[in-house]
Amino acid sequence: MNKPGYFKSLKIKKTAKTALMIISAVLIVIIMSSLQACDLFKRNETVETLPQSTDQGTQVEPEDQASLAENIEIVIWDRIDPKEQLELMESLQIFMEENSNIKINTRHFRSDEELEDQFKAASLAGSGADIVFANLEITAELAESKVIKQLPDEMIYSSTFDCLTEIAVFENKPYAVPFRAFDFLLLYYNKDLVESVPVNFNELVQYCIQVNNPDENIWGFLFNIYEPEWVIPLTGGYQDWVYDYNSGSISLESDAMIKTLEMLLNIYNEQKVVPYNFSYEEINNAFINGSAHMIVNGNWAAGEYMDLGINFGVSKIPVVIDGFRNPTPMAEGIGFMFNTNSYGRQYEAAVKLVDFLMSEETQLSWTSKTDTLPALESMEDAARIKNNEILYNEMQQLKIARGKIPADILMVISDAINLNLESIMAQNISVEEAVKKMQEDAIKLKTGSKNLNQETAQDQAVESFSDSE
Repeated sequence: MNKPGYFKSLKIKKTAKTALMIISAVLIVIIMSSLQACDLFKRNETVETLPQSTDQGTQVEPEDQASLAENIEIVIWDRIDPKEQLELMESLQIFMEENSNIKINTRHFRSDEELEDQFKAASLAGSGADIVFANLEITAELAESKVIKQLPDEMIYSSTFDCLTEIAVFENKPYAVPFRAFDFLLLYYNKDLVESVPVNFNELVQYCIQVNNPDENIWGFLFNIYEPEWVIPLTGGYQDWVYDYNSGSISLESDAMIKTLEMLLNIYNEQKVVPYNFSYEEINNAFINGSAHMIVNGNWAAGEYMDLGINFGVSKIPVVIDGFRNPTPMAEGIGFMFNTNSYGRQYEAAVKLVDFLMSEETQLSWTSKTDTLPALESMEDAARIKNNEILYNEMQQLKIARGKIPADILMVISDAINLNLESIMAQNISVEEAVKKMQEDAIKLKTGSKNLNQETAQDQAVESFSDSE
């Protein structure tokens, strides 16, 4: 502000006209000075600046640090299950109590597709939620659409399970913070029946030979061969995989798939220790009623078995026959993605919230109250997990799991396997010919030149296997 000047000495004429002019001039100066001071006061009172951000042009640095304590509002859009949604509300309430200047608004979506479509439209229009909290499967699509930020180094947690990291990236760059893991396969065993858990499938086969009693419907082990998601992990035991997360390519014509099919032929056809004619529900019920000593099932079943009072344990799926590694089941995960339009104080508040949710205290609370596990391998050392045999062993399986293949690609792979599994197990085709045909079918299904409903393929496989019995 320019300060008002001072009048120099004036030679005052002793006339009424001159005196009137001087009085008028003084009044004008006083009025102008008052207006300038008033305008400055108003501008100082209303100026509000954002911290400098790399996501916008150069920002003005705040003149008063107290402005950082002013209220901030951030928005989260989520697509999570009811248990997780309840725990999210509780976690957000705790965070807001500890950060009274931050207000959080949430919006829940019924499906990943609905959230993805609406968020992309909103973000491309310059708005949308600051944080997307959803299945990691949508990360690549949102990143490709340029509606979420690439994560800075400080938001990358080094102990994140590899299976979640590989589905939280796009073009080898991280775009999501993995938060929780769920829906992966394990070996379940009845502790009242199994004294020593088989380390590999050779031991498991020998156990089955000893305890199987088909007449009384007693089985050492049951496996869901009708569902390719149970079969695919076996290829990981032979140190390969059916999908490349970076290129999106499918690899069914491989030595690992050949060995996988040979292993299935061994335990089903040659050793005949595992029966064909059991669907998922029948396998689950057989374990519940004690007629199956061991099964492979998802971690989602643990809660049911606990409620029923079954004395059970879980372990990694045994090492494959003629191999050196355990199978690698697929795991799903949920995590956080940041809107490309979120910047300044809103973005800083969003990052602060995610840091809070990734803390050990919050992670343990979610582990106790939901059917999910921490995304951080380091959490296995927390007493509440280390002293819980089920949780601890589930995390051991997660260490070697793979990320869930995108749903549309997994459908293609599953259909290609189901189309040929009947012929393979009936030995109407060699495994070498079968994997070649699987690959060809997968490409045709992926490009749309071949169509098949997966449920129909599975029903055909079940019917054929049952008939072969």
